[in-house]
Amino acid sequence: MPNIILKKTFKVKPAGFQVANEKTFSFHGGVAPTMIEAVNQKLASIRLYGRSNRIQFVLGPTGHYQCAMNHDFQKYHEEDAVVAILDVMELLGWTFRFQYDSESHSTKVNGASFTSRELFIFSRST
Repeated sequence: MPNIILKKTFKVKPAGFQVANEKTFSFHGGVAPTMIEAVNQKLASIRLYGRSNRIQFVLGPTGHYQCAMNHDFQKYHEEDAVVAILDVMELLGWTFRFQYDSESHSTKVNGASFTSRELFIFSRST
């Protein structure tokens, strides 16, 4: 039974006298380019508000499809993106199995960082 993971990551880390936030989605597992095209097409249909960026998955340097959200997108449209992705995965024959949340903290000389991960697990019978 093949599996695919959609990982949502939220990192808060010190950057001098400011704090940097990173919010990303990434796909892990046997993800086909046609699947990403379908997801990106659905994400493009989200009507954006404010300064929300348009998110589109691209193949990153680690070999995973990923996209970054700006603050406004996370504030106004994060749930819209999750629902859009869930809908496309279901249409493509993938079943949402479960969701897993994890948090980690680290302390360094220049400050403490925090990472929150939310994993959406999809499976499909072959």
